[in-house]
Amino acid sequence: MRQCAGLHARFAPHRAGNLELSVVNVLRLGFPPAWRTLVRLLAAGLLLALALPPEARARAMPELPIKVTDLAGREVVLPRAARRLVLGAWVSLDALSLLHPDPVGLVVGWAEGGANTIQPAIVRARYPAVDRIPAIGRGTLDSLSAETIIALKPDLVVLSSFDLQRYGSGPASYPPAFGQLEAAGIAIVVVDFFLQPLENTEPSLRLLGKLIGREAQAEAYIGFYRGRLDRIAGRLADAKQPRPAVFFHAFADRPDCCFTAGPGTVDGMIRAAGGVNIGSERLTGPIGQVSLEFLISRNPDVYVASAIGAPAGLAFGPGIAAERAASGFAALIRRPDLAALGAMAGGRAHGLWHLFVHTPVHVVAIERLAKWLHPRLFADLDPDATLYEINTRYLAAPLDGSFWTDGPPAAPAPTRR
Repeated sequence: MRQCAGLHARFAPHRAGNLELSVVNVLRLGFPPAWRTLVRLLAAGLLLALALPPEARARAMPELPIKVTDLAGREVVLPRAARRLVLGAWVSLDALSLLHPDPVGLVVGWAEGGANTIQPAIVRARYPAVDRIPAIGRGTLDSLSAETIIALKPDLVVLSSFDLQRYGSGPASYPPAFGQLEAAGIAIVVVDFFLQPLENTEPSLRLLGKLIGREAQAEAYIGFYRGRLDRIAGRLADAKQPRPAVFFHAFADRPDCCFTAGPGTVDGMIRAAGGVNIGSERLTGPIGQVSLEFLISRNPDVYVASAIGAPAGLAFGPGIAAERAASGFAALIRRPDLAALGAMAGGRAHGLWHLFVHTPVHVVAIERLAKWLHPRLFADLDPDATLYEINTRYLAAPLDGSFWTDGPPAAPAPTRR
C-alpha cells in the first residue's frame, strides 16, 4: 500500500510535458519488474493519447451517459452524444446550425412545414443533402409517424414545447406517437425557442449542446446572446423612458386583418426592446386575431409587419433582395385599412422577418426593435453588424437576405406663418 501511495505522490503532480521524467522517477523507486512493466505501458498509452489532436483524443475517450431535464420537466438519458436526430416541425434547424458544423448531417428525419418551411432554401447550397432528409409528418405532433421514425433509428427526437402545448401538461395527454417512441427506447427531448424565447432559449441551447456533445459551442453562443440582451436591458433601465405601444402584424399581407402575437413569443421580444405589445391586451394565447376596429382605436405608436419569403407580395428573409422587401412593404402600408394608423404618417412603420420567432438568432430582431422603439437611446446599436457576427462566428449555414425594412420617414411638420 505504501508503494502505491508513493507511486501516486510521485506521478500525479506532473504535467504531460514532464511525463518522461515522471516515469524515470517512478522506476527508480525499486518496484518489482511486473510493476515497472505496467508503469511503462501506462505511460506509453498516455503519451500516445496526448499526441492525438483534441478531436481525436475526445473520440478515443470512453463516452459517459448523458442525463438532462428538458423543458417539459422530463428526464432524458442518452448512453452517448446523439448523432442521429429527428426534428419536430417547430424546432428550427438554425438551433443546430449554431452548434454543429454540419447540422444537416445530424438530421435523419424531420416534420415538414412549421419552423423549417424555408430551411432547405437557406442551407441547400452548402448542404445539398437537405433535400434527402425524409419527412416523418407535417406541422402537428399528431401527424408524426412513429413507425417511420423508429425505422430511421434516431438517437434522439427533438420536439418543441409548441408541439405539446395543445395536448395539456402531462404525458397522459400526449398523442400515441409519443408513447410509441418511448416504448421503442428512443429518447425525446422538449426544447423551446418560441413560446417563451427570453426565458427558454438559453436552457434549450444548453440541452441541445449537451445531448449532441457540443457544450462548448452552446456556451459560446449563449455568452454572445446574453451580452447583447444585457446591453439593451441595462440601457433601458438607466434611461427609464416611456415604453411605446407596438402592434406586431403577423403575416400582414393576409386579406383578413389582423393576426398578431399574444403573451410569449414576440411579446417577450417587444418587452425586451422596451415596448408594450398591444396584442397581449386582447389575446390569451401566443398567436391569434384581433379586429381592425381594435387596431385603429388603439392606434399604436409603432407598427411592425411580419412576413416570410413568399413568392409574391410582402416578403422578408433569406434570399429576398432589399428592393423586393421595400417595395412589398410600401404596397402594404398604402392599404386603406392600415393607412389611417398614426404610425404610418409618423414614420414609425417597419417590416420584419417572421421566422425570427423560431430561432435563437432572434437577438438580432430584438436589437432592430430597440432601434425602432427608442431611436435616440440605441442610435449606436448595429443589428446588421450583429447578424454579420452571428453568420461568421456561429452559424454553419449563414442567413443571407433582407430581414427588415422601414416605411417612409415622418412628414415634416407644417411651418407656421
